[in-house]
Amino acid sequence: MACSLGVILSVTGPITSAQAQSTKLEHMAFAAGTSLSDRQTISIRSGETLEQALIRAGALRDDVINAVRSLARSLDPRDIRRDDKVTIFMQPVAGGNRLVGFNLASGAERSVTVTRGLDNVFRAREMTTTMQRKTLRIAGVIGDNGLVNAVRELGAPDRAADSIAQAFAYDVDFEREVAPGTEFELMYERVSDLRGQVVREGEPVFARMTTISGRTIQLYRFQPLGSGSSEWFDAAGRSARKFLMRTPINGARLTSGYGNRIHPVLGYNKMHEGIDFGAPIGTPILAAGDGIVTRASAMGGYGNVVDIDHDGTWSTRYGHASRFAPGLQPGDRVKQGDIIAYVGNTGRSTGPHLHYEIRRNGQAINPLSFEVPTGRALPGEQLAKFATYRARIDGMRREAIGSSTIAQTGNSTPRIAN
Repeated sequence: MACSLGVILSVTGPITSAQAQSTKLEHMAFAAGTSLSDRQTISIRSGETLEQALIRAGALRDDVINAVRSLARSLDPRDIRRDDKVTIFMQPVAGGNRLVGFNLASGAERSVTVTRGLDNVFRAREMTTTMQRKTLRIAGVIGDNGLVNAVRELGAPDRAADSIAQAFAYDVDFEREVAPGTEFELMYERVSDLRGQVVREGEPVFARMTTISGRTIQLYRFQPLGSGSSEWFDAAGRSARKFLMRTPINGARLTSGYGNRIHPVLGYNKMHEGIDFGAPIGTPILAAGDGIVTRASAMGGYGNVVDIDHDGTWSTRYGHASRFAPGLQPGDRVKQGDIIAYVGNTGRSTGPHLHYEIRRNGQAINPLSFEVPTGRALPGEQLAKFATYRARIDGMRREAIGSSTIAQTGNSTPRIAN
């Protein structure tokens, strides 16, 4: 696939100041009477918890449970995101690896270190460090493999690739408005420590898409004051987040629409009460909106299915999953965008795909044409802060466009311009 590429790194300055984290952890471990013979840095995988990552690295399960528990006052482990880097220190012992401690970046402004004391109790502490935040810009066109793969081919990390799909999942019909040749643009952040090691990458700040009809959508990632997380807003400060997502899966293609059709397995005309998205087995399925899980089990022709009640009026269904998210069960409360299951080929299915339904008062409606309840608009003071933030992003974008080198590329690492 050929894509046009423009990339710029813009340093926005040091964030805090102190010593390097791993050195501190080594000194603290030495003071606790432990010797370090195994140090490794790993990245959090898609759908993986911190606990699962530490166990994957080889740490003993009981150590991991106690160590993660110590984070409660410093960090909510659920805030840890895919591609975040964790530096782990272990000591080989009989039966496995004794966890001495670990360090992870908790956003750009701080990092958290967990260490085992002389009393074998794990304790967490926030530690400051000198870090640099850089903003990268990529721009290109969608090829035959879709938006997410096009973004990855330009060198962006998986988190950034997924973020651009999520940004437009509320407002874009990916079947009728997106095709090979559709233009896109993404700006995202990279945070590095004093040694130049990347500790967090892929946090998006801006996304743009021009659909095949010529409609241009520009979105900004902004965290309102008092909010626990950032979200996408348009240039006027209106949230792009709708009540429900039209497409609760990234990088998939629509393979069957809503309405009457010849059933591919049963062979006769049958109402298709949802839409199907073809995707490889194991592709994450996302909750289309906040709600409560009412089913997570096998259900006849649907195979493994998840049902979510969103407000007593609206509900969604996700069929043919290969497996459910770890621990998912009826009664669980989920947030929009949470991974609830993974694409499979269970039930009456001719190939791996997600069957997605939206129901209003129990009646199925077309997920691609229904009127989605809109998101909120920022109030006065928040809107003013957003306008300042938007102007800064626009300025960085103009600078990037003016100084970036454009090249024809396929699979490549982005070239960087200062």
